[in-house]
Amino acid sequence: MPRGFIIGGFRLPTVGHKFLIEFASHWCQGDLDVMLNTRDEDAIPGAVRHRWLADQFRGLARIHRFHNALPEDSAAPDFWQLWNRAILKLLEGRAPELLFASESYGKRLAADLGARFIPVDAPRDAIPISASRVTAGIGEHWGLLLPEARPSFLKRVAIVGPESCGKTTFARRLAAVFRTVHVPEFARSYLEATDPSKYPDLADIEIIAKGHAASEDALARQANRLLVLDTDHVCTAVWSEVALGKVPPAVEAEIARRPYDLRLLMADDVPFTPDPLRYAGQSRQMTLAHFTDALDRRGLAYTIIDGGWTERTKKAAAAVDGLMAEPYRFHAVP
Repeated sequence: MPRGFIIGGFRLPTVGHKFLIEFASHWCQGDLDVMLNTRDEDAIPGAVRHRWLADQFRGLARIHRFHNALPEDSAAPDFWQLWNRAILKLLEGRAPELLFASESYGKRLAADLGARFIPVDAPRDAIPISASRVTAGIGEHWGLLLPEARPSFLKRVAIVGPESCGKTTFARRLAAVFRTVHVPEFARSYLEATDPSKYPDLADIEIIAKGHAASEDALARQANRLLVLDTDHVCTAVWSEVALGKVPPAVEAEIARRPYDLRLLMADDVPFTPDPLRYAGQSRQMTLAHFTDALDRRGLAYTIIDGGWTERTKKAAAAVDGLMAEPYRFHAVP
């Protein structure tokens, strides 16, 4: 089969780019090179975009990152010669047989490289979008983002606080209202599946932290604009510090590397409900003060949600509505 080639900046990868690369890959049966051009001034780092494309198209194409400062205006002196040399160097001197592109430059570039030009959806009939349109309204065009890129634009809300203060209830409600998924508390499923009567130790805390991180990362790819978390690693740290007198470094590392757009801190001014996994018996093991202290020490912002259940619901909904009204922005997520 002929060897194919695609060149592009993919500054905000979309399903239009997905169509282009998958079209070419099917034509060439996977013998396809994609040259991702990145620059110092790119809003989204080139290394991140390279990871998105490499993960999304693993087995379908070879994704090569070309970090450069070559001219982007075709009127610049020696424009075509500079780019032709760069392409051939990247391809180790072997020119492609087919060049796939949705833009008009493809015809000239193919001729220079001695390749056949294959236009792909130039009028945007198959995927009627443009990256600039998606950039202008990421929330409105969420489904048009490349799937691998979506976790980096998600708005993330962590619901934290002492036991029996409504974290699970609010996580489920918010996820239902915004038609998305929520990250359940991994500690509960882990402890229930092992030995609910056993008091957790530091080894358990590290497993809980890994499980919660894995749950968040997996569910981020299924979320619709918003990801709601029932507890976060700060909750794990507070419990570990209160109950065991120490926080494992792995937990602190997860706190540092996981930014959230909003933390809703549930106050402890509602009745306590006993539970087999609440080791303090008929009272709360943790208090609101434990959480405010832990968050303040780490310089993490939060919004306290207090009052009766009706009042809490209104406050939580208002906080999340405010977040969803804000522009979407790129996050460097794990």
